[in-house]
Amino acid sequence: MKIPAFIALSVATLLLAASPARQDGAAPASASAANITLDPVHSMAVFRIQHLGAGYFWGRFNELAGKIQWPLDDSAAPSFDVTAQVNKVDTGSEKLDGNLQGPNFFNQAEFPTITFKSKSAKKLGERHYAVTGDLTLRGVTKSIEVDCTVTGVGKAPTGQKVGVECAFTVNRADYGMKWGIDAPKGALGSEVKMVIALEGDVAKAKE
Repeated sequence: MKIPAFIALSVATLLLAASPARQDGAAPASASAANITLDPVHSMAVFRIQHLGAGYFWGRFNELAGKIQWPLDDSAAPSFDVTAQVNKVDTGSEKLDGNLQGPNFFNQAEFPTITFKSKSAKKLGERHYAVTGDLTLRGVTKSIEVDCTVTGVGKAPTGQKVGVECAFTVNRADYGMKWGIDAPKGALGSEVKMVIALEGDVAKAKE
């Protein structure tokens, strides 16, 4: 039996009204998203913190690992699953690296990795997103917002590459890293700025 057009339209309208609206402004997931594996040689995280209320001290984590999913036509938001190894911290000083890997800071013995896994994203502009996800540091997981820009899509002899740059700021005390804030007071700032440079290889389509 053929359903009258006005009844079909009414049913469709009711179904749409009952569907939950997206509250985060995230671009919808795309079936055409490319799988991008991070290239550890060209991926790193740089951090900055104030020292003794004076200058800024810089360091970085080398050889980030993980994956990005993102449609190369920018039709949907990227998603991230990124891991940094604490033993890859690099300040240019072996002594400082050892201090940062110790119990007062990243505590490598108990928490050898730092991870970020995205949950949603809001498009801010062309290839530009505010990405919300979980940062896990020293065994503490907190939701943060990260500003991410796809910096380019290029080609290598092995195939396509995608670059992304992300930035965010955290209070290290929120993750149990309190040395130098109150005792010894003012030795190191509490606010840490992070800049993440990611470059990955696009998986080739199966023939």
